[in-house]
Amino acid sequence: MPSRTNTVKIHLPTRKSGRGAPQRRGELVPAVATLVECLRQTGLPRGAFAPGTEDAAEHALTAAVGAERRIADLHRRISDLERAVITDELTGLLNRRGFEAELGHALALARRYGEPGVLVYVDLDGFKLVNDTYGHPAGDEVLRRVARLLSGAVRTTDFVGRLGGDEFAVLLVRTSWTGALTRLRAIRRLLDPAVIDIGGRTIAVRASLGVQTYGSDDEGVQLMGRADRAMYAAKRTRTARSSAI
Repeated sequence: MPSRTNTVKIHLPTRKSGRGAPQRRGELVPAVATLVECLRQTGLPRGAFAPGTEDAAEHALTAAVGAERRIADLHRRISDLERAVITDELTGLLNRRGFEAELGHALALARRYGEPGVLVYVDLDGFKLVNDTYGHPAGDEVLRRVARLLSGAVRTTDFVGRLGGDEFAVLLVRTSWTGALTRLRAIRRLLDPAVIDIGGRTIAVRASLGVQTYGSDDEGVQLMGRADRAMYAAKRTRTARSSAI
């Protein structure tokens, strides 16, 4: 009579998420650990399994731990790269790409849910003179200080970006014109002028603002264009007043 071989069946628990698809990230180590524990809990002697089964399971667990650590490290690196792509290196604000992405998201919410908001285009007046007089390191520090002033004048839910050079933008989301007035006045007070001390030298910085509300019918490029034109109109007015004085 042929010999019979006892078969030990091990049922591994599975976890699902979302629409029923198995979770992949972070599941490797728990699955292998469960396999090892099941082998230990059978109570059968090592010889009951195929040669090397338990050793292989232990090695698999060690490899799984190492693999998940490497995967986690790769995810962190990818996340860092994604942030770098949308971050202005000098100020730490959103760069133009990042700001325009947030603007696009806000306009999508405006179209879908009717959420209004306000876009502010900020351009420093006479910034070239700062660079020419005090040098580019001082100019860079002025830009960093202005970035901090703008960031401190808005809510954590709003967005501030440096579009390039001495141009900044502020996105006040989920607010009407009336609701944005307090923050707009605060920004004007901070930059009219901003007195910045750098190495014992006092530099006065002023800015021209172009303000535009947006709603469900607005598009990003057109909205940015209107805010830019409003800013230049404000700059011409300021220049004309200064000339008259």
